[in-house]
Formats: sequence, structure tokens, C-alpha cells
Amino acid sequence: MVALSALSVAAPNTASNPVKANMASALLSGIGCGESSGGVQPSCVATATDNLAGAQLIEHVELPKGDSQCPESGIGAACGSREPAPEAGTASVPAGLVSCPAVPNKVMVSPIGACTPEGAQPVPAAPNLSTPSDAPLGQLTLRSSQSMLAYGSTSVLDARATFSVGKTPWTIEIFDQTKLTLVAACPQSSDCVVAYTGKTGLHSFVAYLVMPTQSMPTDGIQLSSNVVDIRWIGIGLLASNPSVVPPGKAITFTAYASEEVSKLGYQVELRDAYSRDLLTYCTHGTTCSTSLVEPMGGTNSVIAALKPQPNSGQKVTTYSAPVSGIWLAVRLTARTADGVINLTATANADLTSSPWSLYIYSASGQLLGTPCPFSTCTASTSAAGDDTTAYYATISLRTTSRHATGPLGSLLSRVDAVRTNPDVVARSPLVRAPRLLWGVDSCKAFTQDPSGASGLYPQVAGSYGVPDFWGRYLTTTYYCPAISATEIAAARARNLGILPIYDDYDCGALTGYGTGRGYAAGATAAASAMGIPAGTGIVLDIEPPGDACPGASFVDSSFLEAWYDGVTAAGYVPVYYGDTTAGSAFAKGWCGALAAHPEYATTAFLWSFEPSLLGHYTKRTAPGFAPNSIGCSGDVAGWQYQLSAGSTPDVDSDQVLSRIPLWYP
Repeated sequence: MVALSALSVAAPNTASNPVKANMASALLSGIGCGESSGGVQPSCVATATDNLAGAQLIEHVELPKGDSQCPESGIGAACGSREPAPEAGTASVPAGLVSCPAVPNKVMVSPIGACTPEGAQPVPAAPNLSTPSDAPLGQLTLRSSQSMLAYGSTSVLDARATFSVGKTPWTIEIFDQTKLTLVAACPQSSDCVVAYTGKTGLHSFVAYLVMPTQSMPTDGIQLSSNVVDIRWIGIGLLASNPSVVPPGKAITFTAYASEEVSKLGYQVELRDAYSRDLLTYCTHGTTCSTSLVEPMGGTNSVIAALKPQPNSGQKVTTYSAPVSGIWLAVRLTARTADGVINLTATANADLTSSPWSLYIYSASGQLLGTPCPFSTCTASTSAAGDDTTAYYATISLRTTSRHATGPLGSLLSRVDAVRTNPDVVARSPLVRAPRLLWGVDSCKAFTQDPSGASGLYPQVAGSYGVPDFWGRYLTTTYYCPAISATEIAAARARNLGILPIYDDYDCGALTGYGTGRGYAAGATAAASAMGIPAGTGIVLDIEPPGDACPGASFVDSSFLEAWYDGVTAAGYVPVYYGDTTAGSAFAKGWCGALAAHPEYATTAFLWSFEPSLLGHYTKRTAPGFAPNSIGCSGDVAGWQYQLSAGSTPDVDSDQVLSRIPLWYP
């Protein structure tokens, strides 16, 4: 089972109480998302993962088992206190400055700070720091650019003496008193500047005028500066182990703050990483925990924020990286090839180290194949001409084998598997193997008779075979009329599926997101006006590049993404008609869109017009389903295998898999 954590270090041993055990400062080493003002950094924003259950998750928070409610905090929030040690930061030369050069006969120690030119303006002080402007000769003053920062942010420290140290045996050195480490050393000038990038905790800095030394001096100090305190605040987040559970079970999320939040005027917030809705919050402690329960399978993520309490006067906010929890779900897909139904069950988590396995069954409860303790499982069965059989998959507790041998061993194992049904923790919907449907598409209307007794329809039925579906245009194009009410009535009378096609024949403009949304708006408006129900596939017609459609040479991913967004927003299913040959203009655009949106591979369909075959085919003699491969993922579920070329009847011949949702008026 995969351990899920936003931190870059291994989670502590959490066998007894996974969200409270062994909290240490190392837990905060994975914090890397902060802000001083404005929005959250892009790297802090969670990306939604596939919800295999097909349902929106609804959060329910509750107190972790055995914990008590945190006072003056949100419902279901438990808090605790354990002060982590401050973490060391890193020193560097500030941007725009250079390291101090060496001085002859003076020892150089590392790290080297930046020596600003004599008379240069010092670093602006943080609001709560002040330095007398009339400092007497022989004074060493230290100031910082900021006094409170988010994890991983940088403050500039400036140690300024009232005389240059270049011709003296001494060096200006800045130390982190908290970690007892040298931050910067400057062997000349009167000004020593260093950028310090901190992690977590309160750090106290001091500057000395001393003989060059690598460690905190105890004697020989010529001048000491004032002490400057800088606080870096951070927030980390962990999920309990296990973080993969059945639906209805709890996963505990615990945020770890770098300091006691009530002393800082801060509070810890736990939020849904996708919607940013507040789950709960704690106004006390260094830890804040809540248990999240999801009633349905899927994945959800939580993000922690360390935010100022109202009227605290603080401004800095910092965020953790998102941490995910998985509530088990399973999806089943079915494919038919050469008379065999191939079934694939996919869990939304790796089950290898879990007590569960994947099982695939027919609707009657017959186990197909063998259980799989992994994230995927496959099984196959004969199609046997029956396309009505349904199948489902489960995630169930792994059974203890009877270790039976001999001819009955396999049978007993299957019986054991069937008996695990009472222990099912997730189950897929029923699926049926897709059938291969035969049909045609045409520019012209297929009938002018509501019964379908005249026109192209009876010609096709008599010459080629009775079509399962017919592809027709939603709107009137350059020379093709839109599908008519008469054709819709005939399709209803003949139980004929309609494959709705959209093309406004502006083939010089197949680029850009705005253009694609315009296409989608035109198509879905026409579909809605015709009464085509939501969930039906609508085809975007992208003709081959040429004189009739020069713009097809430039079809881009933004155009294809816009079609997807516009069609799905209206409740329809996006289908793309194009050249699925790897390397084609359409294939390049599609693969580019897929790289940005992997979900297109399972939520959209492709209808290929390549290869285009020669010869004479009927429904009975149609070729095996073999459209060209597009060169990346994509559900090529349709194939226009032959053009009419003006033949009689004037129709193109097609095959589509029944998983493309046709319109049956």
C-alpha cells in the first residue's frame, strides 16, 4: 500500500497513535509552500485525482479516536503541544551584491558575506527594529529586513560598524545564536550583509567585531551588536497510516506548526485541498488533528494553513503541501476482440500490502479469473454472441486459501472467492462488453418520409444491410443540410441510432481556445434545440487537410481542449472525427491536449477516417475493426473505413463500438 505524505522525510512510527507519536522538527522539513501576501503559490495547489467511484466526495470531520476537543477551535479538532527545535537555515550573498574580497594577511572564514561600498545605505530595518541614527564611534549595529517570515523565505541581515575594518586585524562576523553557527564574515568595509533563508523557529542573531573565527567567540570580542530576533513560521501535514481505507472509515490528518500558535496570534486551519473549504481549525497547540470520513470511494486531499487570527496584526500566511487519503473504489472496463471479452478492474490504490484483493465477476456471481492483490486485475471470457451479459468488480478481503490440491483445488479456491462477497468494501457498477455497430454517415438527408420508407435509408438497407446507426450533421454546413424533424421521426420508427456531427466548415480556423468554445457552443445549442439528451456523444468534424479544409493542417491542442470543455459543460460527451494516424496534424493536437489532460483518454472518444479502404463491403462482409493508432492514449471507438466517392447509395461506411453514446430519438 502506498504511504501518502506531503513531507520529504519518512513518517514516524505510528503503530499506536500515528498522528501523535514521535513529533520532531524533522517533520517540518517537507514544508515548502508559503506566502507573505496574495495567493497561494502554484506548487501548493492540489491537483484533483480520478474518483473511480464516479461520485463527488462529501467530507465529514470528527474527533480522532481517543482525542478531546481543542478549546476555542473548530468542530472535530484536537490539538496538542510539542515544541520542535528550530531548524538551521542557509546563508547566501544577497542578490545584486558580491562576496567580500580577501584582505592580505587576514584569515578568511566561510561563509563570506557581502561588503557594501562605504557610505551605502543600510538594509531597511524590519518594522519592530530601530537603530539610533546618531550611533557613536565604535558601535556595531545589526538589523534585518523582516522579523517574521514564512517557511523558506529570506531575510537580509546587515551588520554596520562606524568605521571600516579593512585595515584592522578584525572581521565583522554575524552568528545565529540559536544554532551557534557562523552566518557571514566580512574582512573589510564597515558594512557586512548576508541573505539568510530560514526554515522554522525563532532565531536570534548577533554580530561581533573579532579576530576571524568559525565558532561563537567567548573572548577577544572588540564590539558586540544588538540581538535581532527573526521568526520563521511553518506548517507540515501528515495522514495516518493506513491512509487507504474502505468508504465510511476515517483517515486522520495532523498538521504540525513550528511554534505554539496561540502565542503567535495564529491558528492552524485544515482545508479541503480542492475546494479550499474550511474543514476545521485549532487556535492552540503545535498540532491540529481531525479525522475525515468519506461515505463513497475516491481520493481526497487536505491542506494545512498557518494563518493570523483576526485582529492579531500579523500578516504572514504559510501553507503545507497537500496530503491525500484514499477511500477504496474500483472501476471495471470491458473490451471485445476476436470473440473474447477482456475485462480489466482498476483500484484507486495499490493493494499489494493491504488485506484486500480485486475480484471480477459475471452478474450471476461467477468468479472470472483469479483474485489480484494489486492495483489492476484482468480476466477474459468468451463473447459467445451474447452482448447482454453484465460484469462487475469488487475489492474484498483476501481469503485464506485451503491449499487444496488435486483436481478440486482450483474449484475450492473459486468457491472461497465467491464467499468473500459479505466482506466487499467497494464494488463497481455493472458493465457490458461493447458491441461493434455497423452504420453509415451521409451529407444528404436519409429520408423524407417519417416512416423511413423512401430515400437513402431503404437504399442502404437493401444494398449494404440494415444500419445500426446513421451519422448526420446538426447544422446546415457548406452544402449539407442539417438533420430534419422527418429524419428524427424515421430514426425513432426504425430504432436507428443517430451519431450527431458538427462542422461549421470554417476550416481556416481550427486553432485557439476561443474558436473551439465557439464550435462547442454552436453544437450544443443545436443539440439542445433538437431535444438530444445529455450524455449523448457529439462529433467534432475535422476533415483531412487540403484545399477544402486548409485549417486542418494547424489544428492545435487548445482548440481540442475547448471543444472538450464546452461540450462537457453542456452535459454532452465529446467525440472527435479526425485522422488518427500517428504524426498527423490531428494526432499531434490530440496528444498535446492529452498530455495536459490525461482524463481525455477515458472520457472522450475518437472516430478515425484512416485507413480508408477500397473495394466493396456490406454489413456482413465489413472488415475487422482496425482504425489507425494515434500514437498516444485515446479511445479510438469509431472507424469510417470507406468513403462513398459519389457511389450509389451515396454514403460513407462506418463501424463504432457501442460505448460511444449514440442518440436514439
